[in-house]
Amino acid sequence: MELSRTEVDVDSDIYELVPGFCKSRQKDLQNLNTFVSSDDFNSIAKVSHTIKGIARPYGFPTLETLVIQLEKAAKDQDKKKCAEVIAQMDSYFSGYCS
Repeated sequence: MELSRTEVDVDSDIYELVPGFCKSRQKDLQNLNTFVSSDDFNSIAKVSHTIKGIARPYGFPTLETLVIQLEKAAKDQDKKKCAEVIAQMDSYFSGYCS
């Protein structure tokens, strides 16, 4: 999946909240990596579902797409796919939240 960095469109009403959003997602990525290492697919699915609900309103539809994939991989208990999607999420965020 080619990750687009051009579609982020943050509403001016929440623009100042984006750094906190990014910081929280970085913590989520750390937790997700830990969950993958311990085969904790239930926690991966829960975190994915939470992010899915807030990604688009914050202006990150590509992130929403990625966590939909991650949630499915977690439900399928596909460790390899989970790790791949988490790596894509990390790469995606490195362009916005570094």
